[in-house]
Amino acid sequence: MNNPRPFIRPEPRLKDGQNTELREYLLLERLGQDELSIIYRAVHQTLNRPVFISLLRRHDWISSSRFQLAARLAASLSHPHLLPVIDAGHDDRYGDYMVTPYIDARPLSDLLSEGLLDLALTMRIITQIADVLDYLHEQQVVHRDVQPANILVTPQGNAYLTNLSLAAAPDAPDLSQIDEADYVTPYSAPELRLAEHKASPALDIYSLGAVAYHLLSGELPPTGLIVELDLAGKPEALALAERVLLRMLSPHPNVRFTTAGAAANALRLALRTLLDQTTTDMEESRWETCAEWFENPLELALSAELADLASQFHDFLSEARKRADKWHRRNYVRQWLNNWSRKGYFRRAALGQLIEFESIASFNIYFYELQVLYETRTEPTIRTRPMRLDERPQAEPALELWNVPLPAPQDFNSEAGGEVVLPGSRRFFTCPECKGAGQVMCPQCQGKGIVKPRKRRNDEADPIEQTCPTCKGYQKIRCEKCQGNGNLAEEKVFRWSRRAIEYSNDDDSEGLPNNVRALLRQRAQQVYEAEIDLYDSQWRSVGSLSALIDQAITKAGKDTRPLRAMLRIKGVTMTQINGILDDQECELYLIGPDDMLTSTVPLWNLERIALVALTALLVVLLVIGALFVLS
Repeated sequence: MNNPRPFIRPEPRLKDGQNTELREYLLLERLGQDELSIIYRAVHQTLNRPVFISLLRRHDWISSSRFQLAARLAASLSHPHLLPVIDAGHDDRYGDYMVTPYIDARPLSDLLSEGLLDLALTMRIITQIADVLDYLHEQQVVHRDVQPANILVTPQGNAYLTNLSLAAAPDAPDLSQIDEADYVTPYSAPELRLAEHKASPALDIYSLGAVAYHLLSGELPPTGLIVELDLAGKPEALALAERVLLRMLSPHPNVRFTTAGAAANALRLALRTLLDQTTTDMEESRWETCAEWFENPLELALSAELADLASQFHDFLSEARKRADKWHRRNYVRQWLNNWSRKGYFRRAALGQLIEFESIASFNIYFYELQVLYETRTEPTIRTRPMRLDERPQAEPALELWNVPLPAPQDFNSEAGGEVVLPGSRRFFTCPECKGAGQVMCPQCQGKGIVKPRKRRNDEADPIEQTCPTCKGYQKIRCEKCQGNGNLAEEKVFRWSRRAIEYSNDDDSEGLPNNVRALLRQRAQQVYEAEIDLYDSQWRSVGSLSALIDQAITKAGKDTRPLRAMLRIKGVTMTQINGILDDQECELYLIGPDDMLTSTVPLWNLERIALVALTALLVVLLVIGALFVLS
């Protein structure tokens, strides 16, 4: 069935030097358009927050339903590599709109049009998109439109999945009237059926494989049922990844990987030899197949800034990677654990030989402290006061409230502030009480200068008129409203103050044992300290930090804005070894540069402890027996 003929809404026209308002937002620049919407760079007028606004440009019910689905799903989901929706609604002039954070990024399709990407960046993008796909699948959402045009990549190498307008979800609209031929791409799985409410994650696994093929080969994926790849003249990376890609692109959904993360890990294993050439502190080709290094989103966000950062962070990251390179080799792990056993009499003997390894993973965990200095400026109120003698009317440019200069902040200290006149708001006028004379009629004598005498008593002579004690006989007194000046000044004033608030958060470590979490915090070292822009998009890729920034921004409002923000980060490296010990599952954690070892199972030598306890008991019994004999 053909799609309904869409009605195209007129778009806002932005004239040179003029901006268009849409609800709380100011549209600044038209950036482009996609299938459903026109995209603008804009700013939230109250929060002064840069954003992107997508305006629905077609009015048919299918387009409207898809647009609303994308907004609703993105707003209800939260993942560091899923572009969030922070606002949405309907405007009577311009129709439906959707607001996303400002992110300095380009579509992956644009990057691919310029040639092959660096292999490390390629794997980073695949890993991040795989991570967000697994998250969507856990939420019973299947994207169904994974392609380079729907992936944004920042200069720092952070990837964001966008456009959920074709997603299959429990509350998704009926898309049975869509002509699938209009929406099938070279990245679509052969079994894709948009009319089906229930869809398999295998659809997204196929599309991820197609995107990976394009990234590794520089060409669009082959069409039809793929059973083999033409490797003639193709990059070496494609040949190494052939088996993994063929499984991801299998025409049979049940043959594909069960999760996107498993597919990305298999791809990384296949490319380890080439990846070794892109880094100097890791040799992944020498790692155990069960070993994995997990790059923290923070490290991706800061990768482009390393040259400008303090060497402390660069050294920390380099040492962490070198440390992981050692721990991901089975012989080193066994030797280290055996040495650990020999250093304590009561420790489990030959621990390295007893454990059957299942997986080894190394990663860094970071703790964030964000100090924010807020400035509050109250709504200006009108104040009338007497004009000062030294004041003269003068032309003064009118300034908006938040453009008024104030004293520079004193570090991150709270300040009581004070009252400030809004420039350009002052006007002078004649006092209405005294009509400019500076004096008004004395209210006691009514301008006569004398007051009526009190009534004469029987024994007193005739009363004498008395001079008015208020005006001293001058009949007038100073006008209190203008304080004798004759003129008044009317001006708008506002009060300002500053308040410093500290926020803290850390990487998600809820699944770790309490003793491990305590050791992580204890051994964390400061690796980064700098003032940051809360609205800089690079911090949005770090889930824990993004949540912290959102918390800080929420404190702002119409009268309050964040003035400065200081970010301090502490980091600690950790290796987690999962294995089998004495026929039961165990987890070993090696924390910090000194490799502090802790475990989910006891690592004591119970035989030696029992032997020492038995020996001590025998000694005590012998002593007691000897004392008994002597007594």
